[in-house]
Amino acid sequence: MRRQKNVMDLYQDYLEVISSFPENSYFAKAGFVSCDNDESVNGNVLITGINPSVPVNGQYVPTSSYPKPFNGDGHPYFSKLGSFIPEDLMSQCGYLDLFPFYEKEQKTLLDNIRGNEAAIANVIRVAQTEIERIAPSLLIVANKSTYPFWGASEDCVWMGYDFRKVSEDDLPDSLKNRGLDIRIIKGFRQDELAQREIIYRPQDGVCRLKGTVTVMYSHSRNLGSEQRLSESDFVALYDFSKTVKSISKYL
Repeated sequence: MRRQKNVMDLYQDYLEVISSFPENSYFAKAGFVSCDNDESVNGNVLITGINPSVPVNGQYVPTSSYPKPFNGDGHPYFSKLGSFIPEDLMSQCGYLDLFPFYEKEQKTLLDNIRGNEAAIANVIRVAQTEIERIAPSLLIVANKSTYPFWGASEDCVWMGYDFRKVSEDDLPDSLKNRGLDIRIIKGFRQDELAQREIIYRPQDGVCRLKGTVTVMYSHSRNLGSEQRLSESDFVALYDFSKTVKSISKYL
């Protein structure tokens, strides 16, 4: 029987990986934090970012964790990011940064990743294991800089998911013709580059995100009004994610 991971496993898994970095390296000194997503989010909704820029509770702790943040009274970042989540669905929404390191400047983080790809792959592998554990039906990738790490760029593999763009004809009426980037995960990429470079494959070979509806999103300040999600949009996406596996052409 496959063991249900405890939320503390994520923190411990990060601690083990990050402890392997050289003591004076950027990543060892940055400090890190992880989000404890409880079982209520499993099979439901996961929103992802790139990294924590400021302490969630207003106080810096070198290593720590925090509860899932979409509760209506959290940090201003999460209040704004989750503004489209209806109150009755907040408990089913989890959050995860691909990188747990504290850093206010994303460029600084990305600059330090370059040249340390092998070690960083171990960090992303921890995040991907958590993502596969949650196995959301709806995934909102809320940071454009992370798209390549998902495998969404042809020349970048990393987690190596195979995304298929959803046809406008298959979208709920309220989401059609708005320029939204909505995709469905078919499984893991099978191209030659992915065969060489994918960083994670489960022992049983099963991609638990197969059929996951994915919205490639970004911070609302970079979006036009038509691309910004509302509560009604979120409900439409949530409902769509629970029925999309009947559209076999994407799977």
